[in-house]
Amino acid sequence: MNGPAKLFRNVTATGSHWLGLRLRGVRANRQGLGAKVRVHLADGRDLYNQATTVVGYASSSEPIVRFGIGAHRVADVVEIRWPGGRVQKLTNVSADKITDVTEEVEP
Repeated sequence: MNGPAKLFRNVTATGSHWLGLRLRGVRANRQGLGAKVRVHLADGRDLYNQATTVVGYASSSEPIVRFGIGAHRVADVVEIRWPGGRVQKLTNVSADKITDVTEEVEP
């Protein structure tokens, strides 16, 4: 506030991996906003995040759910709880890229 905009660069140690999910809702909303995501890693850890574009006062961010997963090259399980309550699971999700996930609908 009352100052210029700032752009920050994330400088991460080499060898660290990340996972990005671009959610495409079908039933609730197109960007899957409000979806709760759990990432289960091989070492037993669970990481949690939520699809949102709200990051602070008078600002927003892209609607991609991101995780830092350290030395892991794959997330064993990604569980998405969509805003309508439906749960979708993905397995062996590759790191270091954005994965597009479309909400499954009942046949």
